[in-house]
This record gives sequence, structure tokens and C-alpha cells, in this order.
Amino acid sequence: MNILLLKKIKNLGEVGAEVSVKSGYARNYLFPKKLALPLTPENIEIVEKEKQELLKKEKELKDIALVEKDKYDNYVLTVDVNVKEDNVIYGSVNLQNILDKLKDDGFALEKRQVNLPRGPIRVLGDDHIVTISLHSDVQVTIPVKLNVVQSDDNNPNASENASTEEPSAQTEE
Repeated sequence: MNILLLKKIKNLGEVGAEVSVKSGYARNYLFPKKLALPLTPENIEIVEKEKQELLKKEKELKDIALVEKDKYDNYVLTVDVNVKEDNVIYGSVNLQNILDKLKDDGFALEKRQVNLPRGPIRVLGDDHIVTISLHSDVQVTIPVKLNVVQSDDNNPNASENASTEEPSAQTEE
């Protein structure tokens, strides 16, 4: 199916480009999100008239993303992890953990913007990174530092404290 793009789409084309995509992709994703129009003579005229405005909007979004990118300079994402006695992480640090930490640090991002290129973090080390897509042309790569926290399993007092807190919560109700 041939379509006209209304926005720049990574790996597909620029604003106003005529591209060929599968009909399901166009019907189910591009058309409902107003990213493209069917290739018809009327739509070609519409896109040509609005192309400058669409390019201007696209440039504004890119400029906003570039300003947003500056906020990530010298930022290191620090995540607390529990480890066993032999420095093995309990579980892993996944995308949702990263997203929650970013939101706690004041960054408003959607899940689709954040990527762990090497998958969930399961081992200690200094070589972990997170890639953030602010725009189709603007990406930020930030390092991830793992802050080791001693596991509650190794601390017998932690389980006693947890059990004493629960009954007091029930008596307040």
C-alpha cells in the first residue's frame, strides 16, 4: 500500500515522502495515529500545501528534544540492588525499574522512549547503559551505576522488624 507520511518516521521516511508499507501497518498504526495518509491525488495536494507547516512542527519537536537532551549531561542513573553473599544480584534490573528511577529523578518519559540495549541487568559491573529516544533524530545514552545494598536474607534483624511492623498496622485499623 502506498502512503504519504505526515511525520518523520525512523527507518521509513521524511515528512511528505511517498512510501510503500504493508496495508495492516498503515490501517492499524499509521492512519489512526495520524502519521500518514493514503496516496491519492487529493491527499498529495493537501500534503504539499501543509508540508512547510509539517516541517516546521517537526523542527520544533526536534529543538525541544535537543533542549531536553542537555538535561541528561553528566547524569548517571543509580539503581539500588540487593546482592547475595557472592556478589550476585537477586533477580535483575529491568526496564520498568529503570523507568521508575528516572521518574523519581524528575524525568518524564514514556516506556517506549527508554531502551536497555543489552537487556535486563543481571550482573554487577560498570558497563551498563540506557538509551533514551527523545526524538527520531535525538538519542541520549546514559551510564547505569549499581548501588549494592545488602540483602535482607543476610540480616536477621530485618525480618524481625518486618514482622513487628505488620501487627501494629493491623491494630490501627
